Amino acid sequence: MPAPADDPTIGPADGELYFRVLGPLTVERRGEPVALGGPQHAVALALLLCHADQPVPVDGFVAELWRDRPPRSHRVQVQGIISELRRRLAPGGRAAAPIVTRPSAYLLHTAPGGLDLRQFSDEVAAAAAARATGDSAAALRLLEVALGRWRGPAFSGLTGRSIESTAATLHEARLDAAAELVDARLADGRLTGLVAELGALIGERPLDERFHRQLMTVHDRLGRPADALAAYRELRERLVRELGIEPAVPTQDLHRRILSGEPGPAGPANTPAPASALRQLPPDIADFVGRERELRALRGQLARSASAGAVPIVAVEGMAGVGKTRFAVHAAHRLAATYPDGQFYLDLHGFSAESTPAAPGAVLESLLRRLGVPAPAIPESVDDRSALLRDRLADRRVVLVLDNAADEAQVSPLLPATSGCLVIVTSRRALALDGAGVIVLDVFSPVEARELLTGILGRDRVAAEPASVEELAGRCGHLPLAVAVAGRRLRGRPAWRVEHLLARLSDTDRGLAEFAVGARGVEDVFALSYRALPAGRQRLFRLLGVHLGDDVTAASTAALAGGDPADAERDLEALLDEHLVQQVRPGRYELHDLLRRYAARQAAVTPDEAATARRRLVDWYVATADRATQLIRRFPLPPVGRPPEPAAPVPGFGDGEAALRWLDAEFTNLRAVIHGAADLPSWRNAVVLVHVLQPYLVRRGQVDDALVTLRAAAAAARRLDDPVAEAHTLTALGQAYDTAGRTDRALEFLRDALDRHVRLGQPVGEATTRHHLATVFRRLGRHEDAIAEYRRAVVLFHAAGDGQWEASALSSLSVDLHLAGRDEEALEQALRALSLQRVVGGPGLASVENNVGLLHARLGRHAEAIPYALRALAFQRRTGSRPGQANALANLAFSYSRTGRHDDAVRAAVEAVEIARDLGPDLRANVLNTLGEAHRFAGDHRASLRCHREALDIATRIGEADEQARARAGIDGASLPAGA
Repeated sequence: MPAPADDPTIGPADGELYFRVLGPLTVERRGEPVALGGPQHAVALALLLCHADQPVPVDGFVAELWRDRPPRSHRVQVQGIISELRRRLAPGGRAAAPIVTRPSAYLLHTAPGGLDLRQFSDEVAAAAAARATGDSAAALRLLEVALGRWRGPAFSGLTGRSIESTAATLHEARLDAAAELVDARLADGRLTGLVAELGALIGERPLDERFHRQLMTVHDRLGRPADALAAYRELRERLVRELGIEPAVPTQDLHRRILSGEPGPAGPANTPAPASALRQLPPDIADFVGRERELRALRGQLARSASAGAVPIVAVEGMAGVGKTRFAVHAAHRLAATYPDGQFYLDLHGFSAESTPAAPGAVLESLLRRLGVPAPAIPESVDDRSALLRDRLADRRVVLVLDNAADEAQVSPLLPATSGCLVIVTSRRALALDGAGVIVLDVFSPVEARELLTGILGRDRVAAEPASVEELAGRCGHLPLAVAVAGRRLRGRPAWRVEHLLARLSDTDRGLAEFAVGARGVEDVFALSYRALPAGRQRLFRLLGVHLGDDVTAASTAALAGGDPADAERDLEALLDEHLVQQVRPGRYELHDLLRRYAARQAAVTPDEAATARRRLVDWYVATADRATQLIRRFPLPPVGRPPEPAAPVPGFGDGEAALRWLDAEFTNLRAVIHGAADLPSWRNAVVLVHVLQPYLVRRGQVDDALVTLRAAAAAARRLDDPVAEAHTLTALGQAYDTAGRTDRALEFLRDALDRHVRLGQPVGEATTRHHLATVFRRLGRHEDAIAEYRRAVVLFHAAGDGQWEASALSSLSVDLHLAGRDEEALEQALRALSLQRVVGGPGLASVENNVGLLHARLGRHAEAIPYALRALAFQRRTGSRPGQANALANLAFSYSRTGRHDDAVRAAVEAVEIARDLGPDLRANVLNTLGEAHRFAGDHRASLRCHREALDIATRIGEADEQARARAGIDGASLPAGA
């Protein structure tokens, strides 16, 4: 890595953003500060920077911004905050913004050299590499540059759990770097100012013996041994008073040397452990990367245990292949100087293909022999051997690594009793050891995975195929073992490009076999955990491999396995304790990608069992989605088939909000079920589920998902050879294309569907299709054609006795009558629709009231219009309808602007624009025009022009005639001289 420039403020190239977090959060573009907006914008950006170049879930923003009391509209507000950050970070347009959207998450891209934290970390790492090669001058310069980037505490002034945790981690990293810099200055003989600097560092870490040894060394070299000895006395008194322990051996040795007047070395103050120590750890790993946060957590556990006078025990847990042994061994090496009397490693064979778990008595015998106890003096019983071990370790400072533990009973007899020792236990299971701190290792971050591949393959090879390397890490699920094996496989085959290995990984016949080098393979490691399960949990685990979605609940697992949800929850919790599943949110479980592939491989051995389980799951999802959407439907389901009767119990929903929460949580899985049902084949379920979900997709404004799922349903209906189901699906697909602004495709599908309904004698299908055709005609400015189609639809709905659809058609008719200039007739039809809707009831009332309010507003009757819009808004907020909220807010803003309530108008219109940002283009054009009008009435003509121009672009692209005319009128009005 090239050395950084001497200037610690150096940032990215001109034009790129430079983010500073090592101090107050600031952003610069070409050296000029960028205003971030309010405090919430700063917190959101800080959270993105805590996880730079990694996706941050929307729930993470909610937790950071509002802790445990998020507002009802929190998701909308998060969208607004991100949208405003994009605008401020990229004034050239949304496409240039460094914040990109991921599924239910946002990700901030940072340019090389664009984040001071990353520069700091790179420089510290480069300094360590320089010291390792003996280039102390380069190390010193790099550390000075790195520490020069700090302008105060990281993220100072900002609060939030994740931000504060990251800031604390960075504070420790700064102190570690400061200690390295002091050593570098000692090695270079630069002692000026070190006494004061070390005094400040000791104030931040009063129990850090390294800083105290450095201070003693500085005093000694400056010819002030009395001050050095005073520094030792102060340290010893504090350790005895606060932790009840003596200073470590290196510190005591330094004290004895100064006391005797022996000349000290010219190098750093960190003296190694004595050569006589019992050092039996395996070699440290040369390509060890990451895990700094976990190492800091381990040190924190040491401090907490020492303050309580207890032996520090750290249980390192995680799934197979996540690097537990590597971490434990590396940590023990890092702490070796603190435990100079011995470092022991014992493999307990808790999960081993070659042997059964080691018996505690045999392990104790081996350990006592290593401690010098002769064989005849070793007792027979486990209890006596355990007591002898505690006696032999009572006055020693020893680290024990107990690797691959099976359970608590295997570990408990091996534990020392005094706080001078450290025990690190690794296990694939969650261990309940009294007093133990737990460190759960997760998979690598993308940055750590890339760093590991760089260490194995070399920078040149990684730089030659950066995108393929990133994809390879993703295919490995960022699992450290899989990443390492893939890297070594490539290293042993220099003729292979990374993309060649990716192609092999895509071959389903090879599967996990590609993640193997020699005798070491990911599949073999997974097999050890799988075989250790009882038969019932083996069955459940392999069935999870055929689940169609991303995660599972106890209820969906019960459907998959054909059991009871309570039993399924117990089994899932057991698999969680075995680290074979992960829990992303309470009650929801998922498999790592590679474990899912392994589970699917096991399920393939019993194909009939897997197929039956998948059919049960699909039936359950269709039936549950049907029950949920019954609470939010405005219209009955079209005649495309009946939901199945599931074998597993279907949950109940107390109200529409509970149903929406379930649909939100399960939508990714439901979408997967649609495509999975089409592959089973279970085409009827695919068609029914898509139509069941349409009310939810409309309410949430998920236009793209509606198009994708309806296309899948149309294909499934064709396979079923069901002309009625196909006709109704084409009607819904035409409506979805219309909402997406694709009027050409909308007309194509709706005309096709209309012909089919007429031929099949489906009057309700015909009426529904004419209703949607009329909406397209409205968009195209063909209002008389729209009025004619709405009238035909009203007659057909009335004849069929479908009051919900009739009220909707009357309400829509009123809008086009208004647009055609027939206002009195428009209001008459709107009130007729409202009267009918009140009779039939249901969630359509808010939409109809909103239209009545709109007509009152357009007739200038704003005092009557506002109450209608407010009632509609309150209802749409309760039911979670994003399009409904945007429409009601736009109507409020329209009336507020014309009654002098300019601030209220702008606020309502801004909220409407934020809600509509990811919805249909016709709605976006509408609310942008409304905001433009609100700004013009408030006197902000520049903002008005900006909104109307954006609305005109959208309306022109989709052929929305009325909004085009409205935007042009707004542009003309905003362009007039003041007072004109």
